[in-house]
Amino acid sequence: MYGEYYCPFINYSGNICGRSCMREEGCSIHWKYVIKLTNKPLIPCSDCGKLTRSASGRCPTHIRGFYVSKYYHKLRTAFEHSSKA
Repeated sequence: MYGEYYCPFINYSGNICGRSCMREEGCSIHWKYVIKLTNKPLIPCSDCGKLTRSASGRCPTHIRGFYVSKYYHKLRTAFEHSSKA
């Protein structure tokens, strides 16, 4: 069955989904995701300036450092709380 639209979703690799679909928003897999993305603003990455919709404000290249520092902070605060008790 062929739809009259093609899915406009762009993967992280830069490829367009391109599946035929009946919705203008996208195929059955991506249509809710496309609507959710349109509601999020694009903000520049805090390290390189590349536009991203990430809640942390970092692009996929620099997000690892954010989570590593968050993990170390979590360990440090847990250690401080356990040493005080």
